[in-house]
Amino acid sequence: MALEPFEWKDKPALIEHLFPVQKISAESFKEQSAVQSKTLTALGSYWKGRKPLILNKACILGSLLPATDERLKDLEIFELLMGMDQESVQKRLEEKLPVSKRETVGELLVLPYNEQVKNAKRPEEIGDSLFIHVWSKVNKHLGTSATSFPELIKEMGIARFGRRPKVADVFSGSGQIPFEAARLGCDVYASDLNPMACLLTWGGFNIVGADQETRL
Repeated sequence: MALEPFEWKDKPALIEHLFPVQKISAESFKEQSAVQSKTLTALGSYWKGRKPLILNKACILGSLLPATDERLKDLEIFELLMGMDQESVQKRLEEKLPVSKRETVGELLVLPYNEQVKNAKRPEEIGDSLFIHVWSKVNKHLGTSATSFPELIKEMGIARFGRRPKVADVFSGSGQIPFEAARLGCDVYASDLNPMACLLTWGGFNIVGADQETRL
């Protein structure tokens, strides 16, 4: 059953009550350490203020998801959507390890989270297939009917604002905040006084974010 417009209008956001800082820090460090393998550095640009895409995702989801009386369930849903739950981490480890070493995944899963992340692929490297198992749990808890992030973002936006969420970044730099917001399904507005920043933001949307046919 779909959420009604403004149904969450007065509900506090999840980020106001909980935010798994240690896990997000481990994920952000992993992404920053990727250097040239990061998604937007495919444009060949070094940008000091580049924010990890996974941190942007966490902030956007945390601002849209509602805080309920079931705080542990709220955290579980957030981690599912971030690819930080145990099943997702197992998939990420299996994708990273060569076939000959996949029997060691069980041993890695008992290590501290930052050690698991070091040995795993980043969620964005796997893509939508990483989240196939999450939607039934997410929809049951939130009352949504989504099977993808754009669908979920749209439904949550309608419940909070009566429309799809809008994200504006007036100092967009190399475009990592609007890029991730658009990838999740938000309507995005971005600008910057630096012409190189504008060029990189345009490239993120129209080259990195484009499908193969459009790139060609």
